[in-house]
Amino acid sequence: MSRSDLTSESPVATADTTSVSLHMNTRALLALVAGVLLGAPWFDQSLYWTAWFGAVPLLFALRGTTLRAAWLLGWLTGAVYFAIATYWIIDFVINLRGFSLPVAVLLGVVFWCYAGLATGLSCLLFRWVSRHLPRWDLLSFPVCMVVLMEIYPLLVGTYYAEAQSRFLPGLQGVALLGVQGMDMLMMLSGALLFTLLTDRGRSQRAGTALAASVLLAWFAYGFISLQAWDTRMLEWDTRRIGLVQPNDAVTLAIPEPPKGFSRTYPPELAATERLAAAGAELVVWPEARYKGYFDKPSVRNSYAAVLSRLDIPLILHDSERAWTNGDYADYNSLVYLDDRGAQAGVYRKMLRMPLGEYLPDFFHLPGIGWVTRRFFGDFVRPLQPGTAHKEFRINGMRLLPKICYEAAFPSFVAEAVGRNGAGKVLLFVSQDNWFGETAQPFQHASMSVVRGVENRLPMIHLINNGPSVVSAPNGRITARTQAFAQSEIVASMPFSATSGGSFYSRHPQIVRYLQYGILAMLVGLVLVRRYRDSATRGKRIIQPR
Repeated sequence: MSRSDLTSESPVATADTTSVSLHMNTRALLALVAGVLLGAPWFDQSLYWTAWFGAVPLLFALRGTTLRAAWLLGWLTGAVYFAIATYWIIDFVINLRGFSLPVAVLLGVVFWCYAGLATGLSCLLFRWVSRHLPRWDLLSFPVCMVVLMEIYPLLVGTYYAEAQSRFLPGLQGVALLGVQGMDMLMMLSGALLFTLLTDRGRSQRAGTALAASVLLAWFAYGFISLQAWDTRMLEWDTRRIGLVQPNDAVTLAIPEPPKGFSRTYPPELAATERLAAAGAELVVWPEARYKGYFDKPSVRNSYAAVLSRLDIPLILHDSERAWTNGDYADYNSLVYLDDRGAQAGVYRKMLRMPLGEYLPDFFHLPGIGWVTRRFFGDFVRPLQPGTAHKEFRINGMRLLPKICYEAAFPSFVAEAVGRNGAGKVLLFVSQDNWFGETAQPFQHASMSVVRGVENRLPMIHLINNGPSVVSAPNGRITARTQAFAQSEIVASMPFSATSGGSFYSRHPQIVRYLQYGILAMLVGLVLVRRYRDSATRGKRIIQPR
């Protein structure tokens, strides 16, 4: 197939009357620019605004293309997007296995190409629908881009909206429709701007007006809701939460306590004493490699003695080995110790990290074992999943503990909140030092802020290497630590025992099902139109002259 074949329109695309002659190199440049604009907020969250029109150059690139060209152009956009959003994978691979920089870059390119294929398939489907239903582009483009990105097999769902935590007026609507709904609005924004910049703006006035009205309503709700929550929280209590950020070094081995400390008296316990003296009513430690709490009675007794003396509760993370169903099982767990030092609750991580905490079935296939040993080795710690959400009741607060990777799943967190969110607080702990001094921990913190707005709850995310954040239900940051440094702070958190929960937390699946239904409708309309066109052409062929 020649280059001109890639950019010429197929004869069946008679419904798409817009035909633009652009050189394939020009289209590729436009697709690359789109990937940069969509990915920029993940690299620097102050660039959140670029994603709202990032789809415009992509739509210009796709205009009048063949299906194969649409797939390739979308793939290029997706690969660039993921290279910017997950450039830290290079540091992760180097820290994980000590690979050289060239090998780490090669593995990164492989991942970016695989992940970018999701955008390629989205553009392929959109172009197929658009060729037959061009007047539906303002609906079909957002739906295709969001649904295929969501169902494509990646380690975590990828949502453009999760890099928007600094754009508070635009973020408020996730309490109604979740990040899936906001992703739709962001893609609609780009599609609407593209329509206004082309001759389609004149021929699709009704659709353009409707799309503009939807965006206007979204932002009007955002500005009004943001101010309303600021006013409401003036009457709330302020809770003082002690956060210990140790900034542990990366290691696969169980680390020894620093000089001057021991398992029974680690640096975090000394920090707890200082935070209690500073007025903290609860202290939290982050996800860490190993503390020995579950294994060693001496550790448990020491912690209990200190907490009882300080009269303060503590939440800490540790590796747990428990006797389950006639055998030992390992868990990634959070422990709640009350102000007497007694164990008052344990949460076991439910969503395990693939390739880190368990191996997917694929890696157990014959002939694949060498891949596992070569690339993951001792990093994989086979852990069992927890089976239930937990709630730690502390000083009137109902804390919902989640560990690391679990913050990336909107519906999972909403399920934990449930229909009664009054007095609940989201608590995330993570250890992100595997990713080096990159944007990854900032991205992780941003995801957590979005989870808080989605569910209209105060949120605490304690990251071992920072930046740790505490946010209000409208996304306002009330406390933040410095990244990549040891820190301990008493964070102020607004709290109400009678407030919490949102439409999204009560109905987290509605938007997803609606998107699937719209996509199914569009595909059905295309198939019906193709059938009718085929029948019409058949009648013309057999009509006697």
